[in-house]
Amino acid sequence: MNEDINVKSVKDAYLAFQDRNIPALLRCLTDDVRWFEVGPEDVIPTAGTRKGREQVGEFFRTLEASEDVQSFRPQDFVAQGDMVVVLGELTSRVRSTGGVINSPWVHVFTLSAGKISEFRSFYDSAAAVAAYGGVRTGAAKAGTSGTRRQALL
Repeated sequence: MNEDINVKSVKDAYLAFQDRNIPALLRCLTDDVRWFEVGPEDVIPTAGTRKGREQVGEFFRTLEASEDVQSFRPQDFVAQGDMVVVLGELTSRVRSTGGVINSPWVHVFTLSAGKISEFRSFYDSAAAVAAYGGVRTGAAKAGTSGTRRQALL
């Protein structure tokens, strides 16, 4: 697949997000998409791994309920083969605490036949934990949680 087409597909997904058109964004994904956002799942409601369009739709419902995204700026796009990496910045207010997340971010997309088959989001999760109030369970705080994420690659 042409790298320019892959970048356009990612930009289409971002445009749908910025327009809050989640059905259009979900149409940019493969049926079996893998979706990952970094962070402790016991603090950040959007953190963790989701599989399939339905779970990704739930991700966006959770995001809308949890945060008021005030600024979301994709800035640099780098494409190689079936992968597109995007650098950007965001400002988001946590609805439950009023805390603000200001963070640069990196999104890594894998595409298949012009659709997003995998998404990985990395950002300042410590800033997000602070904005959410930093409440964590004892096991997670101590780093002794028995749950380990499986590597996506």
